Amino acid sequence: MKHRIKAVIFDMDGVIVDTEPISRACVLGYLRQYNDTVTERDLEVLVGRGCRDAWEIIARLSGTGRDPQVMKDEYDRDWIPVHGAKVDYQAIFRPAVKDVLTYAKAQRLRTAVASSTGYQKVKMILTEVGIFGLMDAVVSGEDCARPKPNPDVYLEAARKLSLLPEECLVIEDSTVGIEAAHRAGAFVTALIDGRFSFDRRNADREIAAIDDVITILAGDLEKDGLSLD
Repeated sequence: MKHRIKAVIFDMDGVIVDTEPISRACVLGYLRQYNDTVTERDLEVLVGRGCRDAWEIIARLSGTGRDPQVMKDEYDRDWIPVHGAKVDYQAIFRPAVKDVLTYAKAQRLRTAVASSTGYQKVKMILTEVGIFGLMDAVVSGEDCARPKPNPDVYLEAARKLSLLPEECLVIEDSTVGIEAAHRAGAFVTALIDGRFSFDRRNADREIAAIDDVITILAGDLEKDGLSLD
């Protein structure tokens, strides 16, 4: 059965804004207070995960046996105010996202963001880069009981768009994000990032740049049994 693509759903961190190196550097600095053997590669598993899962992993990597919530509170209260710099999201925004949004709107495709990040931060970042008002739906990790790699955030995004997951094209980058979109039943395009060893085997397509999605939408869907018509 041929499915019609009716929406484009974006992950945020790593797709819309290139936040991963900044986040990883902050967490690495914090962790090395407790375990100086932790490496950047050890932290790749955090990318795309919900807050609770991420801090359980961070606590385990610290080797301290401390409670994950206690460590998160310490990080937010003590570490970030001293060591964290204000992030210029415009500087790390991928401008081709606007090209994809413009094309999607011209094709009468709906658009959404599905992120593991909390809603207020998602809204703040999307507003700062000028695209919050262009989204038909915004779903955060707070909207779902289970974080990525569970499919909940993408199922909720499809529900808010009044669509089937199979009618949605998702742009993801991380292993857990790709898995979440795949398990939801969406068509998954994986943005290649050579800085990370993400597993993209569950993606339907791989893209080297965000605006490659336009080429796929413009007429390269037939071989996947999909269409815009």
